[in-house]
Amino acid sequence: MSVNNRSTANPLLGSSQAWIICGMAMLFYCFNYFIRVSPSVMQSELSQAFHINATQFGVLASFYYWAYTPMQLPAGMLYDKFGARFVLCLACLTAVIGLGIFISADSYGVAGSGRFLIGLGCAFAYIGVLKLASIWLPPNRFATVAGLTTAVGMFCAALSQNYLASVVHIIGYKEALRSILFIGFILSGLIVLIVRNRPKQLVNQIDLMHTPMNSKQLFSSVWIILRNPQMWLIGMIGLLLYLPSSVALDLWGNSYLKVAYHLTTQQALTVTNLMYLGWIISGPIIGAYSDKIQRRCLPLIVTTAIAATLLCVVFYVPGITTNQLYFIIFGIGFSCGAHPLCFSLGKENCPNRISGTAVAVTNMFIMLGGLIFQPLVGKLLDLHTTSPLGPNGLPIYTASDYTFALSVVPLGIVLSFFLCLLVKETYCRSRAKEEDELVFAHPSAMKLAAEAELG
Repeated sequence: MSVNNRSTANPLLGSSQAWIICGMAMLFYCFNYFIRVSPSVMQSELSQAFHINATQFGVLASFYYWAYTPMQLPAGMLYDKFGARFVLCLACLTAVIGLGIFISADSYGVAGSGRFLIGLGCAFAYIGVLKLASIWLPPNRFATVAGLTTAVGMFCAALSQNYLASVVHIIGYKEALRSILFIGFILSGLIVLIVRNRPKQLVNQIDLMHTPMNSKQLFSSVWIILRNPQMWLIGMIGLLLYLPSSVALDLWGNSYLKVAYHLTTQQALTVTNLMYLGWIISGPIIGAYSDKIQRRCLPLIVTTAIAATLLCVVFYVPGITTNQLYFIIFGIGFSCGAHPLCFSLGKENCPNRISGTAVAVTNMFIMLGGLIFQPLVGKLLDLHTTSPLGPNGLPIYTASDYTFALSVVPLGIVLSFFLCLLVKETYCRSRAKEEDELVFAHPSAMKLAAEAELG
């Protein structure tokens, strides 16, 4: 996806209309988060409805990521080719159709196909916000929109869990999700009515410096990125540092807290909400601090060390009280809020002209965590449990089972700390502009440029 700075050409941009248009894309991102984390508070209901064990439940939830993860790369190209209005509306409708299939499913396979379609549609949410922000808002508002979008997404995830936990046991998960389905249809219509691809005064302007990539250039860009060992390090760090969200918050955290710490449903939700809150607060603070000191690696190393320590306390230190748990979980969320620095490192480790692709590749690495580890935790639960089957014929998992299976989270953060020590500091600067221009002035030379740089 090209990142256009056309908004510098017109002083009218950044008006209320521009913010409303970007806000519509943010609402779709909120809708994405709302339905993405919904299985975390419906494990019991879904397991009974489809008579599935933990492994199958993890696979069911991960169907979302099977579509979401690979679509990060082509999503930007589709926005460039067809415009944000059409693509956003189609993506929202795809997610709504997927949700409708999931709600009406009476078999495990049909429910999985619904989750897949949800992920396919939602893959366009975050990139859509950035695309519209790059066109409609001044450049000095781009980072603000990116941070604000992440914050409201986390807030909606917490809202989703609280809402569903309150109503699912009363009206059932299908009726609870139908209200979200109705909101999705309304949102699709609003996108068509409100979103515009670009301001009228820019419709006929041709921006030669920010023309969209063709498929050949995209693959060449990805080749350059994947040949860079630093990008693999950054991607792995991002994947591991995001595990508290993609594995714990999105799926297994509430069940673990209720079994291991004997919390009520409301107490478990309070704990997860505190992690969301810490994440929301720290993201902008750590990002601003990183910009101020012109360092990416130092804040990432320090916060990762803190997160690893606190997670080990939660999983392996006995006798923690509920009040202590509240404080520790907030600290974990706050420490993991440094996670967006991985996007900055990814962007700054690649030529300017392919920075958008670098961010997409980084996000694809990160989203692999949900795809791999959500079903892996379920498989580990089933392998470890020795408890007899419950009255419904499904396994009953103990605190020991959850601790064993979810140990991938603290161990993953510990590993990410050591990987952070291997990342080269960028000092908040991207690769040389001269190399950037050379590569895209002669697209056939991109592979040669990468080979020359990497030796």
